[in-house]
Amino acid sequence: MIAAIMEYVRNWLLPALLAVVQVSVWPGLTLLRGAVVEAPQLTVGLAVTASAVAVLGVRRRFPVAAALTIEGTLAAGLVVPDEALLAAMVAGVVALYSVAVRRPAGTAVLVATVLTGSAVLRSLLVYDSPVDIGGEALASFALFAGTVGAGRSRRRWLAGRRSAERELARAEAVRVTAATTERHRLARELHDVSAHHLTSVVVTADAARRLGDRRPELTADALRLAAEGGRETVAALHRLVTVMRSSAADEESPLEERIAELAAGFVRLGQRVSLDVAPGPAGLTGPVAEAAFGIVRESLTNALRYAPGAAVRVVVREDGDAALDLLVEDDGAAQAASGPVADAAAPAPEARQGLGSGRGTAGMRDRATGLGGTLEAGPRSDVPGWSVHARLPHPSSAVRRHPALPSASWADAASVLAVAALPVIAVLIERPAATATACLPAVLHALPLLWRRRAPWTVLLVVLASAWIPPVALAQGLLPSDVAWALTVAGACAECVALHAVAAFAGPVGRTWPAILVTAGGLASTTVVLEVSGGSSLESGTGGGGLPFLVFFAVFLATLLALPMAGVWGLGVFVRRRRERVTQREDSALTAAVWSAVAEAYRERQRIAAELRQAVLHHANEVVAHAERGDLDGAAEQARAGLAAMRELLAVLRHGAGTDRSATDTAETTETAKCLASP
Repeated sequence: MIAAIMEYVRNWLLPALLAVVQVSVWPGLTLLRGAVVEAPQLTVGLAVTASAVAVLGVRRRFPVAAALTIEGTLAAGLVVPDEALLAAMVAGVVALYSVAVRRPAGTAVLVATVLTGSAVLRSLLVYDSPVDIGGEALASFALFAGTVGAGRSRRRWLAGRRSAERELARAEAVRVTAATTERHRLARELHDVSAHHLTSVVVTADAARRLGDRRPELTADALRLAAEGGRETVAALHRLVTVMRSSAADEESPLEERIAELAAGFVRLGQRVSLDVAPGPAGLTGPVAEAAFGIVRESLTNALRYAPGAAVRVVVREDGDAALDLLVEDDGAAQAASGPVADAAAPAPEARQGLGSGRGTAGMRDRATGLGGTLEAGPRSDVPGWSVHARLPHPSSAVRRHPALPSASWADAASVLAVAALPVIAVLIERPAATATACLPAVLHALPLLWRRRAPWTVLLVVLASAWIPPVALAQGLLPSDVAWALTVAGACAECVALHAVAAFAGPVGRTWPAILVTAGGLASTTVVLEVSGGSSLESGTGGGGLPFLVFFAVFLATLLALPMAGVWGLGVFVRRRRERVTQREDSALTAAVWSAVAEAYRERQRIAAELRQAVLHHANEVVAHAERGDLDGAAEQARAGLAAMRELLAVLRHGAGTDRSATDTAETTETAKCLASP
């Protein structure tokens, strides 16, 4: 309710203020001066104001209709003075801004073109001089182009905020379901473990007891199979626990650190793992690092299960500047090892096709293709063993491979057109005949602003250099003095825009303040040279001071200009700080949601790993111990107990027990996330 009220106030506050200002200026101020306002003019003027502000109130829902309707009310300018249309003219600009923010770029350009054409038609009816008509057209063009540029910039900003909101919503959705997703994934893993070995121990022991009188040799076979089944169960559970413990909760850790931690866990299980990670990708984080880590984990799991004790080599390299090259290969030798998998048998290579976290090769390939990469897995061609080779797009390639001159946005193009039009308007006012001559210097001066966001310092220096075109042209006799002055003074807007860009987009803020001095000094030097080139009395009044006096005058002028330039710079810093605060707040919220999801999954893995160690692993070890002592009944009993414990754990995982957390659990999850996020 409060939000709706605030939105209503925001929507109608500007129209109300425009109405108050309009009535205060005209007819209010006019009447206070003692002038007479005729009744027809008063009626039409108030009707135009009321219509404009009323239509402006619906600009958010119907921006195009609002802009065109307000423009239509300006036709009353033929019967009322210009000051009576102040509110309507401002309302038309605001409505066009809403069109640029809320509608596609093509629609905004079309509406701006219609408004410019309407302004030209009105000027044809009001003015007789071509200079006045041309000035009106150029002024309208500059105003509407700047408005469209500002609106498109705002639209881009809002699109970024909506994108951030969607990312946060997705992260929140993942956070809410993180524990459930992890339970379901681990349930599939445990089902693979429980479906084989312990069940076979129970079935074999029961068969041996029933047929023991007639076939005594079955008891020895059953004991041997019970010991093997128990050891295989222990090995499989150790693999699962190792993966759970090494599925790094800190997913923002560098790739090399995560792979090293993972490899150390498999080495403890008896696998011989060697790492070769290049310096470039060693510190990689983000989606590509996560995909690479997942592929390495799947590959090591496959090697441990189907080639225990084999030598495994993990190689991570950069493929030029375009991709990350990942290779995991083993020699296929099932050798004796000191870990708990020493007695596992290595099957045929074809058996590996369906391995790893319930996904196997298909899952690894999905990770690669999801990032636009490729993955190949299969037997090695030259020597025995298995090989997994992945190529993942490198995250820095998109940055390094940008064009030298990136394409400009609609907002940048509109802003440049507006800035370029200002000097032309000034020249049109001063000397209409030289308008065509002024177009080229004005465009060259404003054109670099297209890239002010990408290279602000370079753009500022180029703009300052192009500001020397009028003084040089004046010195060579190519431009008259008044035209050169008009281009320089009106063209200073380009320097202000470039300075603003340095403050808003360049490196650290503390290193951008020299741009104030550079801009003020550049404007002062061009002004002095322009004055001297125009043959003014500046030098004649120096008292013979010559060059020192000119330098002193330039420094004095630069000091005066430094204050307004500092204001422009401060505005850019303010915009930058605001943008950084908003993005930092969004990043913090997104990071908190991601880490909360990581913490949920991490806690589930730790809880399930603890239950496996305390219950199922204990019974599996007891199966081996009883079988080695020749106690078949004890081995069968421990196998049944292990199956019961595993079934109970599976039931908890599949039916979502424990999903309703208490406030304490939630606090613990938050604290875990903070601990994982801290360095």
